[in-house]
Amino acid sequence: MKSLFSVAFTSALLFAFCAAAPAKNVTATAPSPLTCGDPSDAVPLYFMEIAGQDIYYATGIGFVTTLVGDLAYTFLGIAARVFTTQELSTVPLFHLQNDQTSDNFYTISATDRDLALENGWGGAGIAAYIYPSQICGSVPLYGLYQSVDTIHFYTINETTYDAMLAGTGGWADEGIAGYVLDLNPCAAD
Repeated sequence: MKSLFSVAFTSALLFAFCAAAPAKNVTATAPSPLTCGDPSDAVPLYFMEIAGQDIYYATGIGFVTTLVGDLAYTFLGIAARVFTTQELSTVPLFHLQNDQTSDNFYTISATDRDLALENGWGGAGIAAYIYPSQICGSVPLYGLYQSVDTIHFYTINETTYDAMLAGTGGWADEGIAGYVLDLNPCAAD
């Protein structure tokens, strides 16, 4: 129950304050009602981990609670804001799992999804809907991969991204996985 309270409290705090802080070196087009999803429909994309084994991203608080409470995952926070249903200009963020390596991979590319499926990954469905390009006040969701522990990691924080690439942890750049909404729900308002 403590984990559920922590997740709920963190989410409430995130959405309670609207002190917009622009992302570093990011220029995005202004939202347009003709091309953008409704930002009020966006939900937190939570992330949690089993240290050195797996990092998992999910939108459903019930599922997050199960991972944290029953399956020994550690709640790390909120990675971004995404949509759980298709909105204007969004595309599916496919979720794939590799049961042999306990890795989770997320992509908007149907080609990458199909290649992963051909190479033994299992399809876990659609994790969320995000933008394929930087529109509507979105920010990049950077992807990294660490081959020693076979772990994918995604972040909107450019400082974290740069530090992981420059560090000694063996992280490799996988480019931008897609574009998501900033953690601050008021950043694009």
